[in-house]
Amino acid sequence: MSNFADDSDSDVDRNRMDRPPSSYGSMHSDDQDEDYFDDVEPPPTRVRLQRPDSPETAITERTQTHQSSIHHSGGVYLTQQPITQEEFRSPAPPTREPTILDQSELQSEIRTEAEMDEEPNDREMDFQDQQNEGSVMEVQEEQAEATTVEDFDEIVVYVEEKKDPPPRPPEGEGLHFQHTHTAFTLRHVLMAMVSSLSQLHPSDMGYYKRSLSTHCRFKKNYATIKDLQDPLDVADKMIEICGQGEALYLTVRNLQSIGRDDLAVILRKTCRRVLLQHDLKIAHDRRYYSLYEGRCRPGQQRYISDVYVEPVTVIQGQRDVVNLENEVRKIPYTIEETAIRPADIFCPLPQDQKPIRTIMMTGVPACGLTVAISKFIIDWMEGKTNQDFQFIFPLPAKDLNFGKDKDRSFLEVISYFFAEAENIKFLEKEDCLCLFIIDSLEMCQHPLDFKNNKTITSAREPATFDVLLTSLIKGTLLPHCKVWITSHVTDAYRIPPNLVDRYVELRGWTDDKKEEFFTKRTPEPELGRKVYNHMKRSKALEIICHLPLFSWMVAYIYERAFRDPEFGKHPPGITAFYSQYVVVQMNRSFEKYRGCNVDAQKWTDFDKNFTELMGKMAYRMLQEARDCFTVDDLQAVGLKYEDLKCRDELTTEVKRGSADIRTWVLKFVHITVQEYIAAMYVYVAYRKNGKNVIEPNKMTSWLAGSNKDRSVIDLYRPAIDRALASPNGQWDMFLRFLIGLVTPGTEENLHGYQLNHYHPKAKGTEDVLKYIKKKMKDSLNPDRYRNLELCLVELEEGKEEVRR
Repeated sequence: MSNFADDSDSDVDRNRMDRPPSSYGSMHSDDQDEDYFDDVEPPPTRVRLQRPDSPETAITERTQTHQSSIHHSGGVYLTQQPITQEEFRSPAPPTREPTILDQSELQSEIRTEAEMDEEPNDREMDFQDQQNEGSVMEVQEEQAEATTVEDFDEIVVYVEEKKDPPPRPPEGEGLHFQHTHTAFTLRHVLMAMVSSLSQLHPSDMGYYKRSLSTHCRFKKNYATIKDLQDPLDVADKMIEICGQGEALYLTVRNLQSIGRDDLAVILRKTCRRVLLQHDLKIAHDRRYYSLYEGRCRPGQQRYISDVYVEPVTVIQGQRDVVNLENEVRKIPYTIEETAIRPADIFCPLPQDQKPIRTIMMTGVPACGLTVAISKFIIDWMEGKTNQDFQFIFPLPAKDLNFGKDKDRSFLEVISYFFAEAENIKFLEKEDCLCLFIIDSLEMCQHPLDFKNNKTITSAREPATFDVLLTSLIKGTLLPHCKVWITSHVTDAYRIPPNLVDRYVELRGWTDDKKEEFFTKRTPEPELGRKVYNHMKRSKALEIICHLPLFSWMVAYIYERAFRDPEFGKHPPGITAFYSQYVVVQMNRSFEKYRGCNVDAQKWTDFDKNFTELMGKMAYRMLQEARDCFTVDDLQAVGLKYEDLKCRDELTTEVKRGSADIRTWVLKFVHITVQEYIAAMYVYVAYRKNGKNVIEPNKMTSWLAGSNKDRSVIDLYRPAIDRALASPNGQWDMFLRFLIGLVTPGTEENLHGYQLNHYHPKAKGTEDVLKYIKKKMKDSLNPDRYRNLELCLVELEEGKEEVRR
């Protein structure tokens, strides 16, 4: 019920003259005050009535309160007629306090929204049917004022929604197809703040303003509100300085500090959604404003806006997810599917028959899935894109593995991850559009049994977390909300295709995006251009840098290398980058599946053996001219699919014929990764065990002491001959990696992993150099000759690394 009363004419004139103009939208000039406030409607009060079993109930108007009853799908709303400027400015306190008898009577008649939601639907009678019965029940004004506010989930203000949809947003702004929800409008927030501040005594208002002076935003701006007496002016100036969310937060906190908890509770309930969104944005800002490139190392984080470059995003089609191009294979990288901006993944296309609710985003490891989520959240938080979403709740799949044996409601799960979102029952309302992001589905240990799990329809019904997840993805739980899932291709099959409205795939960067990244990430754009131009001198690096993680490695190393004025005379080598790439990706898989503690990061003997066995399989694939493998290939070298599953940063699944694991087809994330890991296996087998894989039938010494002293020319002579005899260059990249590993600067990257820390240096590198130059004098195919030149670059690059 309204607490506003008429002011004297002198008070009104004083308010008009003393109030400073504001640019925030609540007031524009003194000449516009009357026009604005004539249209302002106060926040109506929403109550629900406990209807008895008899249908003879209804609501009548009180002739003295200017109230009318409105039937709405969510219950009964009591709205107020427009009030005058004088009523809005100077509300008077209620004429009397409700008695204990009034409160007890009210509790028997007025039920909270949360309690009504828990009752069966058949007890909610239609309002028109009740009115036709002709029976009347009076709702007294004093009873409405005595309502216990703490019982309500939120105090809802009903305002007639605009019927005409807003214009279609431009490309890149995402979901922005709806008008701003009433709870987030400036008018609603301003009126709620004024309603609370108007009930303060003048001395309390003084305490309130002095408490604001302790806040960082008002230490310099305190003079702007010190002399303001009108609650409307105070609220407007706070919103102008802080924004709606922070102004509300400060108002609630300061009302509590001056002992007016009753007003703080009412304000919190009236603006519950704005406060929740404000708290979530603060939490998201702390968590997502920066990122770690490569591995998580303290002090190595970067602001996401300083390094983020928009990747190629397509609606998934039939194209292979792995880029098959390398320096030998002249396969142009083209986009054959429908390209889409990352912010627009939920926007329907003209041919879509229904709204997009559930999205599955996939990509090869190191393509930037998690970074894309962080940028999406930051843009929403800053008000740039997807403003139709009232709330965004990121749920990392790794964190969803808690409490497998305990039943919880979905609201309890949300409050577990976000303390700000405690008891938000309005999440079930259709006008509350939220986004739930399940990141890295491959780390989710729940079975996701869509066939046998029971169906949950209420966010307040306790169930196992597996049941909650499947119900959320099915759409039976919170069907009006949207779900975004990111996953490696292998685990994307865990979600039935009929439950996914759109498959989206990240493809990495195009050439212009690579240049943008190298120049953007450094405060010296000229240095970034130097790095980019030097990287382009190697076609192999230029191709593999479509993966954001590999681009970071190149930028990180070359930005420091260019401090040497002599650096950059020779074309760049590639072997050292691939050596570090394998180590970084293995360490990232340890962090994902084991944890970040010191013991979890240590390479076990099996981890070292795993990379060698994968190299053995990759070498067999090169011999057979294959770029894909199956589970049978893993078993042929002594590995299981489970071994690969928890070290999945180097491979990806590309095809699944059926549920039979033997029909699954996998690949390395890039063909050059397969060629490098095959070369690493051949080199380590020779240097550590004395085994010449290229000539297995040739007799060699197996004494451990002689293995370390043997010249590497015995390994490289047949390798060079094989590469030169290949008509299609099948072994060219393999040979470049193999020769690059022999240099001391590159071999050091293997120490502590495939080789011992103090493994002796290789002997016979000069013989390898002489043999390459000898072969270059022969009449060779121009492509083979060019490859031998690049092999010499690898040797020279390894020597320079030692000198640096």
